[in-house]
Amino acid sequence: MTKQRTINMVVAALGGEGGGVFTNWVIDVANSEGWLCQSTFLAGVAQRTGATIYYLEMYPRGDIPEGERPVMSLFPAQGDIDVAIASEVAEAGRMVQRGFVTPDRTTLIASDHRVYGITEKINLGDGTIDPAAVQAIAGRYARDYIHFDMAALAKAHNAVISAVMLGALAGSGVLPFRRESFIAAIEASGKAVKTNLAAFNASYQAAQARGVQQFEPAKAAEPAAGFALPQAHSPEGEQLLARLRVFPENCHEVLYRGLLKLVDYQDYAYAGQYLDELEDIHERDDGAGDHQLTRETARYLALWMCFEDIPRVAQLKTRASRMDKVRDEVKAEPGQLFDVTEFFRPRVEEVCGMLPAGLGRAVQSSRPASAVIGRFTGGKKLRTNTIGVFLVLRILAGLRRWRRRSLAYAEEHALIGRWLQAIRRAAQGDDLDLARELAECGRLVKGYGDTRARTSAQVADILARAEQGGASAAAVAHWRETAFADDDGVAFRQSLAASSAGSEPKASNRAA
Repeated sequence: MTKQRTINMVVAALGGEGGGVFTNWVIDVANSEGWLCQSTFLAGVAQRTGATIYYLEMYPRGDIPEGERPVMSLFPAQGDIDVAIASEVAEAGRMVQRGFVTPDRTTLIASDHRVYGITEKINLGDGTIDPAAVQAIAGRYARDYIHFDMAALAKAHNAVISAVMLGALAGSGVLPFRRESFIAAIEASGKAVKTNLAAFNASYQAAQARGVQQFEPAKAAEPAAGFALPQAHSPEGEQLLARLRVFPENCHEVLYRGLLKLVDYQDYAYAGQYLDELEDIHERDDGAGDHQLTRETARYLALWMCFEDIPRVAQLKTRASRMDKVRDEVKAEPGQLFDVTEFFRPRVEEVCGMLPAGLGRAVQSSRPASAVIGRFTGGKKLRTNTIGVFLVLRILAGLRRWRRRSLAYAEEHALIGRWLQAIRRAAQGDDLDLARELAECGRLVKGYGDTRARTSAQVADILARAEQGGASAAAVAHWRETAFADDDGVAFRQSLAASSAGSEPKASNRAA
């Protein structure tokens, strides 16, 4: 008679997703079905650099000789996993990477949605993981692959994703346990029973309807419908749209999104200023790459013009839509009160940036004045749902009316002007490749505080080379890519130094 072996399950869940609750549910189900269950977990790093990993081993009590107890492992082993469950697609990929998913044994159950990790967010370029590639790998390595958007299902039922994961596990049929046992475990918990059961049942049906999802090559996507400009809702908006229609249609969506952002950030006049700058660029565009020069300049100019000063941060923190989003994320009931604690870390430079340009420079250059301001800066934790803090932030947000006179505005627009002038100069000299590479340098300017200062300085260094007439399209592309290489700018400084020494960088594929 063949001995029964353990069923081994590994679960990856992010903070706040109820991974511990899910594990306890599975333990309760196993106990009710007459199985012994042992579990352990390894907490992930905070701020989404890693999920919490839960490991469970289950063994039928009826197969255990009287007076004996099986010795189970406390940690998962590669090639020894029957069920792997991930609350997000990138975590499914990490399961495969760790060797927990094997084609001869493992059923992989995962959600298709993405939650971007800190390592993806802090990347200076595009450090995001391709979910389609991860799904392709997961489908090839898993014996059975069951997947669908569990986050959307949880949101539809106002539940935590753990209930959806449990429904998918039960619906997969991979465990020898009855559906009624899973339902009983949820009911016995006594917490959010109605919403959890609704999410469980919907997920159970989805898992059974979807069945085992083997990987298939992605079909060619249908051509997306062209972007159509909407109707204006004000005379000022109609004037802006009339000016926008002069630009090529393949630039309309980028410009329209830019106008929306700039009107929200400042006013209609500021959006008109945006179009003023772009009209001159468009006149010099030869149309290559679907008007790449105009389109990419428009993209990064809109983002740059919406630089995050203190009034902008205050505006974003206090708008009603943000509070609605927080309420939705914490799943607060209608009328339920909750606290919102924000972390602020203003620098002396940001405070001086709000002041009129002349006064701001004087204060910033004065050591005694900077020392006084410094006593009120640094890390602050403020509850924005209190009347006092909210009013202060609303007052700060109102200072955007005088933003054009501020030091921050003067400094940002001085560099913006240099950037646009360098693009125009290159285009006017018929070096449109150089103009396009300079336009792409707008990607570098991002963030706030020290990050903003560093990336702005890198753009200024590139522009200085261009203004001296010693920059080619290939050189600018090379400098820009090295700026994305690290956070301390070592590779960028080395590339500039190498160019100064007479070593011309090779043309990149893009520049070539």
